[in-house]
Amino acid sequence: MMTSLAQHTPSAPPPAAVAPSQPAVDGAAFRQALAGLAAGVSILTTVGADGQKIGMTATAVTALSADPPLILVCLGGWARALSPLSAGAPFIVHLLAAEQQPLAQHFATAQADKFAGVRHVTTLAGCPRLSDALTWIECVPAQLVPAGDHTIVVGRVVGLQSDPGERAPLVYFRRRYHSLREQA
Repeated sequence: MMTSLAQHTPSAPPPAAVAPSQPAVDGAAFRQALAGLAAGVSILTTVGADGQKIGMTATAVTALSADPPLILVCLGGWARALSPLSAGAPFIVHLLAAEQQPLAQHFATAQADKFAGVRHVTTLAGCPRLSDALTWIECVPAQLVPAGDHTIVVGRVVGLQSDPGERAPLVYFRRRYHSLREQA
């Protein structure tokens, strides 16, 4: 005889309704919980309207679509890169290798000229491309979507290159950098 799952689950009260404008959980608790989400470490680069190179470390980067090739990057509303991307400036997402942790830390600072002493080239579109990244993905903004205190930037991929070598990626987990190495 088949019985339904509902017969075997204890009855629980329905979840309390939460107003859409009211946070369901404390922000600090939310950030603490998300510290357990391992993420690849990237550096996003672009150029401002004044020609100034802009770069920042980012972990909220993911593939969105293969056809057409799209990625998304989530930027805080305070990010300097947001203004040029809103104006349609091209950008490059650099996926970092484990040995590039110092570079990730460097681009996570508030330093004015983050490119001083950093090996890079300027693309035909005027975007700074870092040397030796595990992978670089050049994009043009396809859509910007405000979401809470961040903006989701959807990038249409216009160029890319991956390192065919065996370097391990750099990962951020529990507020620390880690190397992701395959186990033998």
